[in-house]
Parts: sequence; structure tokens; C-alpha cells
Amino acid sequence: MLLGQAMIAANGYAAPKTRETLLRARMLIDDTTDLARKFAVLYGLWASNYVAGETATQRSLAVEFLAEAERTTNTALQCIAHRLVGTTDLTMGEFISGLHHLKQARALYDWEHHASYRHQYGQDIGASALCYLSWALWHLGYIDQASEAAAEAIKLAEKLSHPHTLVYTICHARGFMDLFGRRNEDIQSYSDLVTSICGENGFSHWMNWGKIFHGWAAVCRGQVDTGMEVLREGMVGWQKSGAGLWMPIFLMLEAEAYRKSGCDNAALQAVERALAICENSGERWAMAEVLRCKARLLHSARRADDAAIESILHKSLEIARCQQARCWELRTSCDLSRLWQRQGQSKKALKLLQSVYDQFTEGFDTADLRDAQKLLRTLRRELRLTGSREGQLAAT
Repeated sequence: MLLGQAMIAANGYAAPKTRETLLRARMLIDDTTDLARKFAVLYGLWASNYVAGETATQRSLAVEFLAEAERTTNTALQCIAHRLVGTTDLTMGEFISGLHHLKQARALYDWEHHASYRHQYGQDIGASALCYLSWALWHLGYIDQASEAAAEAIKLAEKLSHPHTLVYTICHARGFMDLFGRRNEDIQSYSDLVTSICGENGFSHWMNWGKIFHGWAAVCRGQVDTGMEVLREGMVGWQKSGAGLWMPIFLMLEAEAYRKSGCDNAALQAVERALAICENSGERWAMAEVLRCKARLLHSARRADDAAIESILHKSLEIARCQQARCWELRTSCDLSRLWQRQGQSKKALKLLQSVYDQFTEGFDTADLRDAQKLLRTLRRELRLTGSREGQLAAT
């Protein structure tokens, strides 16, 4: 068990040697095994399958952990169990169920009594629950609440003397939350911080994350070639360690970098790989966004007609609605509305976008909602002008 924890830090969660050690530990579990050790092994196996992108095994391990934890009175184990089930649900795009479990994990967390568990589970169990709670809230459209949960996770991680918790929380509650919100200003500073902490402590898994985001920061600054090189280096390292998790998102970053450099074929190939991973692995939480990005690439590269692009956007919209992923639904609705606007169907575009926009109760100062507000104003103005012209024609 201890060797498995050391290998997670040094080689990554899904590295072959790590997995072999964890599986060996599980084989040694029996009825006499101490509960703390048993749960630590189950968690290690869950985390290994999670990072490897093997959702079916991940789900069965999470359910097993929860069932075992509920047989105890240990609130820390119950907190971890709900976090595992919630994270698994979120990964598969089941955001409502994920939110339910992650809220339970947050409620069960006790700062005073659960502090020691970070040494058994790699990071503070409250910080990890808050990280994924922020993701679930954001996807469901509770943008301000998501920001509050992320800020709470960062605050908690910063007051602990535990480097792995800090790196873990920066990656989840800063890096991805900024990526979701289309905020690029601070990526360079905290990706540098992540790589620095990883270098000091030998955290190879998060070092690769730092490289990916460092490269993306350079791409956002206009240093596309340099950024692409670093981003791809991080992605290669990520996969070499056995990690398959989050590859659809990373491939979308790669596709956008290719688009900026004028390599449309390579960009489309990256998006197709992202879609294939979503389909094959079960990691479907960002699938609606991957499809939307594919439609945008096809439009900008003039590789498909409006009918084909509209079909892809409808599929994206259908997935987002099924998952109740309001933020992805809003982005796709904006793109579909613009397509209809170009076709002279502003009334249809306004009806769609207004219906999605009206579902939001917070986050109105964010880039996505400001973008939607601007498009709604444009569509209303166009319809007023059209109505005015039709009235003038009728009068004459």
C-alpha cells in the first residue's frame, strides 16, 4: 500500500508499475485487513482507473467503496466515497447525480478530524471534494456558486503544508475553471507554480499537466509554435504515464493551436480523436463542447455546408440538454443562432437562445453570458428593423 502511494507520486496514478502494485495489494486484502488499509487500496485502484480513463471499472470501484463506507460510522470514509461516486458520475456526464454526491461529500468533511487522511489518499479529502463540486456546479449553470466552491478549495489548499494538495487544487480549481470560463490571463503564472512544485517534489503526473497549460498559455499569447511544442510534450508525457483522462479537452486545445497556425486538417484530426475517446472511454462530460468545436472548425475551414454544420450543432445541443449541461448548451445555442442568423432566420435564432439564456440565474458577468446577451440584443434589433420595413411596405 505504501509503495503504491509512493509510485502514484513519482510515476503517476495509471503507470503500469503503480497499477501492478495496487492490484497486488488488493489481492492481499482479506477479512482480517485493517479497514484503513483496505480503503486506501480501493481508493488507489479507483484513482488509477479514473486517470487511465477506464470509466466502467472506475464506476464499479466507486460503488464498492461507497457500499463499504456506509457499513462504517467513519465520516471521512463516507466523504471520500461520495466524492468518488460524484466524480465518476461527472466524468460520464451525469451532472445532477454527481452534484448530489459531491454536496454530500462537502457536508461530511470535517477539517479538524479529517486532516490526517490527506497522507493516505494523496490530497486533502475536503479540497478534492470542493474541486469537483465546482465542476459540477459550473456545468449545471450555477456559475457563481462554482466560483465560490473553487475559491474555497484554493483557500483550504493554501493553508495546508501539503504540496500535493496544493498542486491538485490549482490544477482543478484554477486551471480547468479558468479554461471553462475562457479566462487566459493567469494561466502562465499558476502553470509555472505547478511545474515548480512538481519539480521540487517529483510529481510527474501533475508536471505534465503543468506543461500542457504552460503551452496553452503561450498559444493564447500568440506564441503558437512554441506553445504547441510544449503543449504536445506535456500530452505525450501524460499518455506515456498511462493517463487517458481529460484527453478530449487537451486535444481541443491542440486543435485550437493548429487552427491558429493555419493547419486545418491537423485541427480536425485532433477533434476527431477527441470524439473517438469520448465514445470509446465513456468520458462524456465535454462531448457537447467537442462537437461544437468540430462545427466551428468545419465552418472556419469551409470544409462543410451549413446543413452538415447544423446537424453537428443539433447533436451537441441534444447531448448538453440530456446531461443538463447548461453552460455547454448556451455555447452551442449561440453558435446555432449565429448560423440561423446568417440564413435570415433571426426569429428562430432568438427563440432558441432566449429559451436557454432564461435558464440562468447567476454568472451574468462571465464571457459566455455576455456573449449571449450581445447576440440577443443584435437579434432583437434585426427583428425590429425587419418588422419596421415590412410595416412600411404594407403602408405603401
